[in-house]
Order: sequence, then C-alpha cells, then structure tokens
Amino acid sequence: MRVVVIGAGGVGSVLCKLLAKEKEIEKIFCCDIKFNYKINSRKVILKKLSILDKKEFLNFLLKTRPDVVVNVSLPKFNLSIMETCLKAKTNYIDTASFWDIDKRPKARIPYRMEQLSFDKKFAKSNITGLICAGVAPGMDNVLTAECASHLDEVDYIKIRMVEDTGSKEMFFSWNKDWLLDELGTKPLIYENGRFKLADSFGAEEEFKFPLPIGKRKTYYFAQDEVGSIPLYIKTKKMDVKIYDNNIEVSKLIVKLGLASDENINVDGAKIRPVRVLSRLLPNPVPGEERKYPESIFAIAVEAIGKSHRKKKTARYSIVFPKQKKIEKMNLGANFISYPTALSVKLFVMAFPKIRRKGVFPPEALEKEVRQEILKELEKYCKLSFKII
Repeated sequence: MRVVVIGAGGVGSVLCKLLAKEKEIEKIFCCDIKFNYKINSRKVILKKLSILDKKEFLNFLLKTRPDVVVNVSLPKFNLSIMETCLKAKTNYIDTASFWDIDKRPKARIPYRMEQLSFDKKFAKSNITGLICAGVAPGMDNVLTAECASHLDEVDYIKIRMVEDTGSKEMFFSWNKDWLLDELGTKPLIYENGRFKLADSFGAEEEFKFPLPIGKRKTYYFAQDEVGSIPLYIKTKKMDVKIYDNNIEVSKLIVKLGLASDENINVDGAKIRPVRVLSRLLPNPVPGEERKYPESIFAIAVEAIGKSHRKKKTARYSIVFPKQKKIEKMNLGANFISYPTALSVKLFVMAFPKIRRKGVFPPEALEKEVRQEILKELEKYCKLSFKII
C-alpha cells in the first residue's frame, strides 16, 4: 500500500511511524506546510504541500497514486481534501467532522456530518471514504456496532469515556483550537427517534469503568458519534458522556462564554472570545507529556436492549496504555495521540478488505472487517466484552 497522510502534527507524525513498521506499507507521503521533526524511515517521505492549492494537491495525487489519503488535519479541511480525492479517484479516511449546522427550528439533525454529502459521488467513482475513523469517534463506533450485533433490538446506546492526566495542571493532549471548538458546541443526543441539543456537562452520571479506573462522574460532551450511529443502527436513545479530571476548568470556560465564536464589542472593537482565549492558552511543549506518567484514556460502550425477548446489555471496553508505557515506544506520542494514531493505522490496514463504496462512518463497515480491526486492536491494549 501507498499512503498519503495529510497533517504532520501530534497524530500525523505518530501515524507515519506506526505505518512504517508494517510490511504491507510500501511508501508513506507525510504532507504539511511545515515540519518540526524528521522520521527515520526509508518508507516515509516528508512533503511540503498546501492542500488549499487544489491544483498542486491534485497533481501530487495523480503522480504518487496512493491507495488511500488519510486526513488527520483539522476537520475544516475535510471537504476540500475530499473534493480533490474525488477528482483523483483516490480512497479517503478522516478522523472527525466539522459539522454542517442546520439552524431551522424543526431540523431533524441540528448538526450534520458534511462528509456524507460526497456519498453518492464517491460510490459513482467506485471509491471509499471512511469518515470519523479515529479513536473517538472511530473505534468506539466499531464497538457500538459489535455490541448492537449481539441484540435483536436496541433501546439505548451509551458511550462513556475517561480522559485523565492525573494532574490538576493544564495540559493540552491535542489541538487546543479544536478542543475549544468542541467546548463551544452544544452536545447532540438522540431520544425517541429525534436528535436534540443538550446542555454542555449536563446529565451527570456515575459510571463504572474497567479497572484500574473504576467509578467516575461523566457528563454530556459534544462528540461526532451521536450524529452518525442512529443513522446506521436502530436505537431509541443514544448519548456520549465523558470524565475529564480537569472538567471544572472546561465548565468555567463555557460558563464565562470564553468558548464562544460570536463577536462581542469591547471598547468599540469586535472580538471573538474563543480566539482571545486560544492566544492566551499555552502551546503544547514537546516532551511535556512526560510530566504526567499516569495519564490514561479509556472507552466503554453499552448497547441495552433485548435478545430472544430477554433484556440484555452488551458491553465493550478499551483501556489504552498509560503514558509511562507509551513513552517506552519512542513514538513521541501522548495518551491521546497514540490511541488515535493506532486506531487510524488499524483502519488503514483494514482498507483492502473494505468492499463498500461511498462515504460512511466505521459502524457501517462489514462485520468481518470490524472484527478483524478489533482482533488487531487487542494486541495493543486491554479490550474486553461481556453480555449480561
């Protein structure tokens, strides 16, 4: 396989290193407008490239002829990259949605995944676009589909996450601008066949995660999974909640309106609070993650419903390695960038087995592909399943 990776940041750099270890990967073109590092692998070629120069980008794809383009840049570039992939008739993967917002009062889906507008075009060109294929969204979508497959009918899908640095110090494990964007977005939930907007950090719930985590208080948080899973898996209800050990800081930012992208008037000048906050917050420092060796990320998914007319709960959980174990891998990764890059790698490696064409999220993958991905995932982290 020949792979083009768009975005050389925390996830992109780790992804290239992971892919380079796979014998099935022939060449990796890592593309960005600048690089702050080198990757010691003959398979990896660092290419300075602006995806906004569509002519240059298209010519590059036509020249290199990759099997798949992996977009791990900011989601605001999704449609531009997909448009070029369509012209080059090249398969595509990304990790998150930017969201089309439908402000009509009776809109069925307040937020719609913009990538889905390319579904028919990709299918007609006989190419595949696997969207929101990171860790969350992404791997948890796969877990959800597997849980649902064990039930005859599904009433409630729960996705619960833990992001714990083990410290009260402020540490950005991923892009701070995208984090602030999520804080400024109302969470989407699904109830009684309708999508609804909920209050950020609402519906507190104590949830029991696998050891070594245990019980944690979780809250609504804006996540892409809710925008797609009810479209592919029939359920009456679905929501995503998260535990973050620094959630009180996030609550304060939202309460003060500092995550807002709306202009406010300050002494005659129009200012967007979120842009001011972004400038004030510190940028990630390389190696800073080493200060938090106990940092951990985990996901639990439950599908509650019926099997053979009896009430059942199918549950999958993943506990990823702590930061101190990730350090030993010498990837320059943190406890979030590693699970994300690992998940993307597994989706890339499974790509030759995907038969479906068009644009769709991971829960729509063929069952045998999902199971192959989870079989590989189990080699890298603690994965467990039970039905009760």
